[in-house]
Amino acid sequence: MTARKTLAALLTGAVGVLSGLVLLGAPVAQADTLGTLTPSPATGTDTSGVNLRTSGFCPEPADHILVSVTGAGFPAEGQNVVGNSDISIYPVVGDGFEVPLTETMRDYANTAGFKTLEGRYEFTVTCRKAFGSTTYGDFKGSIWFTSNTAYQSTAPAQPTTAALTVSPSGSVTQGTAVKLTAKITPATAPGSVRFLDGTTPYGSPVTVSNGTASLSTTTLAVGAHSLKAQFTPANPADHTGSTSAAVALTVKLRAPSVTTAPKVTGTARVGSKVTCAVKFSGATTVRYQWLRDAKVITGATASTRTLDSTDRTHKVACRPSGVNSGGTTTVTSPSVTVATGLALKVKTAPAISGTAKVGKKLTAKAGTWTPAATSYSYVWKRDGKAISRATKSTYTTVKADKNHKLTVTVTAKRAGYANGAATTKSVKVT
Repeated sequence: MTARKTLAALLTGAVGVLSGLVLLGAPVAQADTLGTLTPSPATGTDTSGVNLRTSGFCPEPADHILVSVTGAGFPAEGQNVVGNSDISIYPVVGDGFEVPLTETMRDYANTAGFKTLEGRYEFTVTCRKAFGSTTYGDFKGSIWFTSNTAYQSTAPAQPTTAALTVSPSGSVTQGTAVKLTAKITPATAPGSVRFLDGTTPYGSPVTVSNGTASLSTTTLAVGAHSLKAQFTPANPADHTGSTSAAVALTVKLRAPSVTTAPKVTGTARVGSKVTCAVKFSGATTVRYQWLRDAKVITGATASTRTLDSTDRTHKVACRPSGVNSGGTTTVTSPSVTVATGLALKVKTAPAISGTAKVGKKLTAKAGTWTPAATSYSYVWKRDGKAISRATKSTYTTVKADKNHKLTVTVTAKRAGYANGAATTKSVKVT
């Protein structure tokens, strides 16, 4: 038998003995509140066992207690959940004692004849004598059902509401000052408001003062806006957050203007990607045109360009245009001079194929390179020294090569890039 069941049996017996001697309803006289009750566990369900821990002890001459509960569904005067019981049967815990409830909240609800547990339920441990109606003070504590089946020992946060007004309303011309004002209810709820444009935060959070937070701006972008006010409480345990209904605002267009002058960013050398960096205010579309030596490069109309061999040593610039229904604004960036690209890098090393014997032809395989080479040159070497006129991809060995090591240095070439070079592993001629 569990400790809870044993205690339940003891209490049932005690109530049975006393039932003919004392009325077990709420006592007629009430004394002052002595302290608090701490429910344990702090969270649970409608079928969980609950213990009530007092913050102190009953004063003399009290030697018994009653426990009652009030709340939605129970009688207004409360329903007894622990009968007249001897205090001595309860364990001392800290500065008080602990009273385990003999049934669950679901059991008590069934006894009271209702099904839905909701809101706050307050427990009262009343100190008294075994007989008579005099009481010597109460300990009180509460649990809150946040659903029909789940409770917590702390009060749920108080709900709030947020309402947003926008002035001017409806539509404005771009650059007009617009004031967003949030009203928070209750006005006493401390916290801050973040204004949203769609789902994107707009501006910094604004502290609520007397239930109001406001933000003025002249920088709303052209187009349709769905504005909201999102309230974040200073203490989420006391108040819930809330978000206002969306307020529509249309910002009418004005002709584009340059807010950040254009420039070419990135490394200006063959093989590198450069970007035309620019910002327009009021542009619905941005178009790009790249220039070489101040002349239009046909087809180069993206915001980025990978520089090629035709750009090497030339001056490259970009010419962006901000476009909207109010007009087109075109500006040109400063130019940059394009340098030679980095040296080609070997991916697959060059190698010598063929039979390394006197009089036999050997072939140099150029390997693979990045970026891809468009041509190669070769230098055959004997023991590391260049062989005169041996500059083709093939080489026929001679007597002077016998018992020496041959290698080939391959130079990879591509227009606009520095040359890359790599040497094969050696072969010994026999």
